[in-house]
Amino acid sequence: MNPAATTSTNTSAPAALPDGGPDCDRVNTVLHQLAGGESVTAEDEDFLYHHGTDCSPCFDDIKKQHVFIDFLNARLGRKAIPTGLPQSIMARVYSEVV
Repeated sequence: MNPAATTSTNTSAPAALPDGGPDCDRVNTVLHQLAGGESVTAEDEDFLYHHGTDCSPCFDDIKKQHVFIDFLNARLGRKAIPTGLPQSIMARVYSEVV
């Protein structure tokens, strides 16, 4: 084996993807749009969502992390639990038992 032909892996760099690698500049552009209250395309949302799992260095900055968390919370669309839900469940359980 030729020692000059060996390579090493930079584990601190994002993993290369088949399409040429993650586009960290695009992440910054989308995050700046979100932070500025601008709307982004569904394609940009999906890119940002998936890029977060592939390139953690993009989210080293705490401000970016907060924007990303706000984005995820908005995308998940959490809904409040109706106030009468526990009583409704208990009433149904009680009606089945009795």
